[in-house]
Amino acid sequence: MNETAIDSEDIAGELARCRTMPRGRGRIESLEALAEVAGLEPRSAAEVLLALVEAYTFGGGGNSGLAAYTRLLRIHDEYELGSMSDAIHWSLKWLAIGLIDDPTVSLTTVRHWLDQIESRYRDRGYSPRPVLALRARLARELGDAGATRALLDAATAAPRDRMADCLACEHSEWGTGSAIFGADALALAQWRPVLDGDFDCLHEPHRVYARALIPLVRTGDAVAARRAHLVGYPLVRRDSGLRSAVGEHIEFCVLSGNPARGMEILAAHVDWLGDRGFGAADRLGFITGVCVLLRQVDAQGRGGLPVGVSTVESLLAELDSEIARLCAAADARNGNGAVSGRVARRLARRPLDQRIPLGLHGGFPSRGAESDIEHDPAAVAAAHRMADLGAALLADSPDAAEDQLRQALSVGAQVLPAEHTARLSAQLVSAISSRPGREGRLAEAALQAAARWEDISAADAVHHTLIAARALHRVSAHGEAAALFEQALAEPDIPYPDSELAVVRGEFGDSLRALDRHREAVEQFVLAFGLVRAEPARIRLRAELAWSAAAALDACEQDRRALAAYLHAAKLFGRAGLRVRRARCLRSAAWMQRWLVEQGAAPSTVRGRTGSPDSAERPWLDTMAAALAALAEPEDAAAAAELALTREQLGRMRELDGLAPPTV
Repeated sequence: MNETAIDSEDIAGELARCRTMPRGRGRIESLEALAEVAGLEPRSAAEVLLALVEAYTFGGGGNSGLAAYTRLLRIHDEYELGSMSDAIHWSLKWLAIGLIDDPTVSLTTVRHWLDQIESRYRDRGYSPRPVLALRARLARELGDAGATRALLDAATAAPRDRMADCLACEHSEWGTGSAIFGADALALAQWRPVLDGDFDCLHEPHRVYARALIPLVRTGDAVAARRAHLVGYPLVRRDSGLRSAVGEHIEFCVLSGNPARGMEILAAHVDWLGDRGFGAADRLGFITGVCVLLRQVDAQGRGGLPVGVSTVESLLAELDSEIARLCAAADARNGNGAVSGRVARRLARRPLDQRIPLGLHGGFPSRGAESDIEHDPAAVAAAHRMADLGAALLADSPDAAEDQLRQALSVGAQVLPAEHTARLSAQLVSAISSRPGREGRLAEAALQAAARWEDISAADAVHHTLIAARALHRVSAHGEAAALFEQALAEPDIPYPDSELAVVRGEFGDSLRALDRHREAVEQFVLAFGLVRAEPARIRLRAELAWSAAAALDACEQDRRALAAYLHAAKLFGRAGLRVRRARCLRSAAWMQRWLVEQGAAPSTVRGRTGSPDSAERPWLDTMAAALAALAEPEDAAAAAELALTREQLGRMRELDGLAPPTV
């Protein structure tokens, strides 16, 4: 765009277009060009500049936003911008964070802007809470634990108002400050409301899941750490603005004994290694996590493994040098070694003694594993004895069998061949699964079994990963379940018949729906339906899958596809003799027909069949009539309640359409 003046409507249209662009340089450059257009009236100019500083903040603009902020504040001070004033002052927090995190900006400049923000907030009557929190962030960057704590205490004592960060972000920052200074238990307590889902926002719990990984491990909660990884990584993997969190997940993988999984994640983000357009702090956080992985992989003698167009060994040397430069710049700006010290401690971390299974592809193929077995005949005999007793008890006394098998694994892990311990793990899974209500223990045992089968039988590893996923699905741990389903169902050979695989994919789809990942859920329901399309005996399953697909399509506003799926599900439920479910699908279809016509669709294009004169322009009335017919002569209380609900909804539709109430 050139500097020729354009009218406000064109500006609004161009601004809307820019906001639909992905975050990054493209959006920034378009907004920079728009900001240079001549003749912008003050409010339009402020709107463009506000969008630009937001793009700098979340798109890697570094301290490039200083000029834009200066111009934005000048317009604010010279003209009446009404409600935009709050948004402009809110954005000043983004500026401060960017300056604090940028080692090319002097502490004098950072403190000048913090003073400016404090003055502006005071003049407008805002609480000092957010400014105190920003000063605490600077103290944290400088490695001053006492000042960080004192400033955070002062911030939390100040009242909350409309300029305060959301509670999720506040708890995230409090916990981060505690974790950086080694107070893991306090950090986890401060993060707890976010980890438990009490508070959330656009970027939380995404960041907290990543930041909590190592503190959870250090405090001995391996199960919660695994959950934070399985749930948290999918939240950040597609957001380049959260690359530092991705680095923490990569680091966790190798420290938890899953270096191959870490390499998989790194491969998915290898393009980020060459992208230096984001802020120095984000860059340092990401590549430090990568280097923790690469150091361990290289130490295992795998320095020649490819990473993009490079290798582990050469990339490690390159990133080590970059980390040293970034740390040196930060230390020079800060006047101390706080940043380089934190990074050095992170790079020095070593893997846990006990692996935390994260699903498939955790470890590299073993090298001479059998040679590592200890030669202890007494331990071997004891392990065999316990294993035999556990197997004998499995059918009649699963509790006793579980105890014996756990003991056999404890004794035999270092003395039995790998395949033997894998089979013991599978038997333990069978013992636990024979009793209901033990899904958490079942998932843990199944993941341990999958890890033991990894080098021996891919099919068994996939099977046990799916056992874990399905157990977690049953207790509505959908984030963990979806991550494990995704891993296992991506494998080329899944050891299940089509009918069982259809059920599994349906469960995966249900977990995705629970996570509001509706488009991905549709894909799973469609794949599942295709597996049993030609199986007459599976008509109920086909109906359920069609209904689930319809609901997911409805949620992602694919209205015509949703309508077709609802009608198809209703037909299948009718064939299966499930009258109540048929009626529910028909009701949903009727409301969808009405919505489509309201949005301009021709009634003839959404009709299910021909009916009464009233329904010629209102096809939903025919569909509701079919729902009533499905419930004629209800055989139980549930069907009677559905009939009453269907009549009530039909009455509401006719009232909305200006028609007389239905005759019963």
